[in-house]
Amino acid sequence: MKRLLILFFCLAFWGIGKAQYKGKVFLDQNKNKLLDAGEKGLPGVAVSDGQHVLRTDNDGGFNLPGHSKNRFIFITVPAGYMLSDKHYIKINGTDVAYNFGLLEDATSTGSSVKMLQITDTETDKYNDWIVNVKNYAKKQGISFIVHTGDICYEKGLNFHASQVTSEALGKQIFYCIGNHDLVKGAYGEELFERLFGPVYYSFDAGPAHFIVTPMRSGDFQPSYTVDELISWMRNDLAAVDKGKPVIIFNHDLLTYGDQFILKGKNDSINLNENNLKAWVYGHWHNNFVRQSEKTGIKYISTAPPDKGGIDNSAGQFLSIEIDKNGVKEVQPHYTYLHKHLVVNTPSGSDMVKIENGALMVNASVYDSETTVKSVKSIIYDVRGYKVAEASLTANTDWNWEGRIPAVSLAKGKPLTVQTEVSFADGEVHIQKQTFTIGNQAAGSSLKWVRNIKGNIWKAAPLSAEGKLFLATIDDGNNMNCGVTAINPLTGAVLWHYKTQNSVKHELSYDSGLILCTDMEGFTYALKASSGQVVWKRNLGMKNLPGYISGGVAEKGIYYTGFGPYFQALEVKTGKMLWTNKDWSGGEGTPAKMTLAGDVLVTGSNWQSLFGHDKNTGKLLWKRSDDGLRFRSSTAKYVNGNIYVTGINAIFVIDPLSGKTLQKIEAPYEFKVMASPLVTDEHIIMATAKNGVVAYDLKTLKEVWNRPAGNALVYSAPYTGPESATVEGSVLKYKDKLLFGASDGFFYVLNEKTGGILQKMNLGSPVFADVSVSNDTAFVADFAGNVFAVALK
Repeated sequence: MKRLLILFFCLAFWGIGKAQYKGKVFLDQNKNKLLDAGEKGLPGVAVSDGQHVLRTDNDGGFNLPGHSKNRFIFITVPAGYMLSDKHYIKINGTDVAYNFGLLEDATSTGSSVKMLQITDTETDKYNDWIVNVKNYAKKQGISFIVHTGDICYEKGLNFHASQVTSEALGKQIFYCIGNHDLVKGAYGEELFERLFGPVYYSFDAGPAHFIVTPMRSGDFQPSYTVDELISWMRNDLAAVDKGKPVIIFNHDLLTYGDQFILKGKNDSINLNENNLKAWVYGHWHNNFVRQSEKTGIKYISTAPPDKGGIDNSAGQFLSIEIDKNGVKEVQPHYTYLHKHLVVNTPSGSDMVKIENGALMVNASVYDSETTVKSVKSIIYDVRGYKVAEASLTANTDWNWEGRIPAVSLAKGKPLTVQTEVSFADGEVHIQKQTFTIGNQAAGSSLKWVRNIKGNIWKAAPLSAEGKLFLATIDDGNNMNCGVTAINPLTGAVLWHYKTQNSVKHELSYDSGLILCTDMEGFTYALKASSGQVVWKRNLGMKNLPGYISGGVAEKGIYYTGFGPYFQALEVKTGKMLWTNKDWSGGEGTPAKMTLAGDVLVTGSNWQSLFGHDKNTGKLLWKRSDDGLRFRSSTAKYVNGNIYVTGINAIFVIDPLSGKTLQKIEAPYEFKVMASPLVTDEHIIMATAKNGVVAYDLKTLKEVWNRPAGNALVYSAPYTGPESATVEGSVLKYKDKLLFGASDGFFYVLNEKTGGILQKMNLGSPVFADVSVSNDTAFVADFAGNVFAVALK
């Protein structure tokens, strides 16, 4: 009997390995997902059993040999088509035929194609970001959506399989497997396969070939091997026209280098030799796009659409357009905003600016589900008669501005500005507000407003040599990033220098030079007077994360970099004085380095807070306890001590030993980019969800909490709707407290009570610190506006 059983199982196994898998790819004319009599077969469609790849015959038929680990038959959806059901059929041993229905799809054909990327959603809760993605895809002619992994654990996987589907979104969605999607089961990818099918497959759209690939490993061991993936990819690519651009999706980046060589235990494949044009990934929860100077390959990453990134990146999804040359354009789209319109000037009597005989009109306009087609403003007098109008021009993805001749506008009498926004989806949004022009707008708090044509993240306006310096980011195409100098009296742009990638941190000034490091690890020393490059240095960044931490300059030395490329550079020449050899790993943190006497404080998310000897770079101490390894906030050196936050606590630390001297445990999350403010009476700190909180300096007891409004864009790690986030540090000016918030407002508070003395609606999130010079507050918002506000 035993011999018969053994023989039976051997024959069964041999049968699986030698099975023939037949079927047909057809045009599903009645959309019932079934092959009916008379429905046309589609020739030339690639079909695979997970190893072998062949094309259908003239009648759409195929016959695959199968292999020992065969679990699916799947197809490469051809350009010009979409699925009527799924791209895969699970092998169950009883199916006689494996038939795949396709529908014609105009969005998937042509010389270019548009797609959306979402990633790291890690949720089992329905929220508006799903509606945003769905509606944007529908309204903007998107062909398909790709989720690049970390759907996250059993609950997240099941939720997405029922709620974030092709049927629910109205567009094909393709899923990658992430490290947290390898969960407990017979093998790590078992649940993923049950819900989403094979972990590697391909499809075509427009002029390009797209390949979905799996993580090498994760929380649980997968059954697939890299060698198996390589074997299939080689066969898949052999069936592709060599002239087609290839785009690969994976949960993580294969390499930061120029050569994309996927290596297994016994095999390898050089993807550069297969016309690879882009690697699209997630995993890091940050916004970072770069292009190899040597190969032209693009590396594209985005933060999650439902929450803030680990490095405080703005929550978003990406639209990516691909043509015959590869990636044509990448555009971020921030979630949870619907027909957002704020005309920040003219407004009331405080926010009015006349410049060169013209009334300045500046508006923040945004919608998560569509683009803006046009904006115009109409001025009405007190009787309701139209007296002027102007079309506004786009400066950034958030900001529009225009000028209206002021000669026809009455002074001292109420006027109404009606702003009309036409969106690409056909909707029109109208807003009215009153304002009054005084004599030369003498009563206005607004001295000037200037848009510098790029988004501003953490870089606070820096005053030096009679100028104001700002840094901009471009997380899509790396075009509108750089350093800009403006006149602090008028807002006029004096010079602009384009950096290779985004400058996300605060600028430094020393010895007549503006110093910064971009996301790719290139450090720049620019003449403050002219913007001329004195030197540019590659810090040697060879791996992720992208560089976002703020450097600091003192006495002719600029400290910058992260992990193994954390260095001290001579300001005049860029010469390296020392480099860190004591730690590596973790993720980027937007915290600026802090000089505490001879100790240089820096850090790494998921790793530690570090104290280094600033003269040698030697590591003196590190702290990873009490939430200090999860930190976005810059440490503050006050009266010989370091004030720094963990997730839910404020610490007072001895800079020489790294030991905690005092600690405030709080019910607030301090995972924001702001620094603690220490005054004669208080410790004041911004929070991720509850505005600003003040503690008594002596007793460490909470004195007051000032809530802000709900954030327009979520940036603090893992925060989403209903978070009153303040990313900018609180600044003390005389007896007042100043800060900008993610709700788009500039606040002036009473220090003793936390009461609001002044509040201006700028209409766009403020992530950067406010700076003050000559009784003027300079506020930089995410839309790229810089406001000069007279302090009363």
